[in-house]
Amino acid sequence: MSRRVFITSEYESIMNSCGKDEREIASGRKKVALICPTMWDDAELPGVLATTGYEVMPYGTDVSEHPDGFDALSFIDNAVAALRMAGLHGVMASDDYPGSILAAAIAQRLGLPGPGSGKVLLCQHKYYSRLAQRAAVPEAVPSFALVRGDGGAEQPQIPMPAFVKPVKSFFSILAQRVDTPDELRRLAKAARPHLHSFVKPFNVLLQRFTDFPVNGSHLIAERVLDGAQVTVECCMYRGEFMLVGITDSVMYPGTISFARFEYPSRLGETVQRKMSAIAGRCALAIGLDNCLFNVEMFYNEKAKTVHIIEINPRMCPQFADMMEKVNGVNTYEIALAIASGVRPVTTRKGARYRAAVSYVPRLFEDRLVRQVPDQTEIDDLLLRFPDARFKLLCAAGRRLSSELQDGKSYRYALLNMGGESRADAVVRCEVALRGLTFRFDDPVQSQSARAISAANRELTEPDPTTMSG
Repeated sequence: MSRRVFITSEYESIMNSCGKDEREIASGRKKVALICPTMWDDAELPGVLATTGYEVMPYGTDVSEHPDGFDALSFIDNAVAALRMAGLHGVMASDDYPGSILAAAIAQRLGLPGPGSGKVLLCQHKYYSRLAQRAAVPEAVPSFALVRGDGGAEQPQIPMPAFVKPVKSFFSILAQRVDTPDELRRLAKAARPHLHSFVKPFNVLLQRFTDFPVNGSHLIAERVLDGAQVTVECCMYRGEFMLVGITDSVMYPGTISFARFEYPSRLGETVQRKMSAIAGRCALAIGLDNCLFNVEMFYNEKAKTVHIIEINPRMCPQFADMMEKVNGVNTYEIALAIASGVRPVTTRKGARYRAAVSYVPRLFEDRLVRQVPDQTEIDDLLLRFPDARFKLLCAAGRRLSSELQDGKSYRYALLNMGGESRADAVVRCEVALRGLTFRFDDPVQSQSARAISAANRELTEPDPTTMSG
């Protein structure tokens, strides 16, 4: 069953379960087109639609993992033609690439609220985003330089070590530290397939909607940063900046791979206010408006400095239910409101939990998956923890590397849970995972709980991890 049909049938099921009065109210719902629906949309939207005054019209499918053959401009033209007479109040996407760019372009063509395709492209082009950040908040931006994507010998003189990544990527693909010019040249050479195929639609969209002379087929090298990493979730509504929440990133020791995310942040109020101010100044300087966005940052406690890793001009769907558990408002509700021109509510009394965690079990060697939890085990987990979010990211008989991975580690599941504290939420995750059977071709890594327990028992501040973006 396609994702588009899934969400439509969920909405129809909700409507059929309403009484007459509720249906009459629902007939006046704000209607929002959802571009390139994702698995997160599948999980979160039915519940949000059941309790809010919105109707969603899915359009397209998730092409984020294989965008190279995607005709972005034809998609935009077809979407505008199909949706022009649909009575829409807004357009949105939770998908990073290409969904968020497409949604902005479609909204612009239809005269609906949105950030504008040019602003989204600026934020997603890491080099031009850095230039804009440096103009707005120079104290929060590391030194950086553009690196040719052809692997040629003539590269800029960059102080080593440096952190290098494609100017357009996602999921930390090809992002890594380099310590010598030779390592930089090898990385640039290894990145050629990515820079040739993955960024094709991006380059087409850049050419149509911007006048940038540098396309997406390059890399960017930056001064290595370190500290506690966080995600600052924010929104802009008609020029007004609002902070949604700040989430801590906890890494597996000695790596740049996420073990879990914790909300709310452990950082002090003064630091959080500083981060919020930096995010707001950036958005206002760039001209980003009428959208959710998040800014990844580092806080170096020793130096008392805050640095931007990158700006993502879209919501963070993985954290949507975490915000709901603690703040009382799911981030999807905020996205729907902004898309349809309604001032969003970001907090609501009566939230069930004081903390929430997104757990990311992973291995650090590629393995053949022998067994995954069956539906009975998953149903039992959700029966014991009704508001948990569980996502299986692997399949029996396939290698972990056959799924979307960052190239440095191998995720096989995601689990979001609320708790009375961060420690309580982590314990609840571990208890839940013990009831799920994961078996890999290495017997040492046969149980998910064993594979992740050691890395997740530490409940202190995130260890400083040397990385940038």
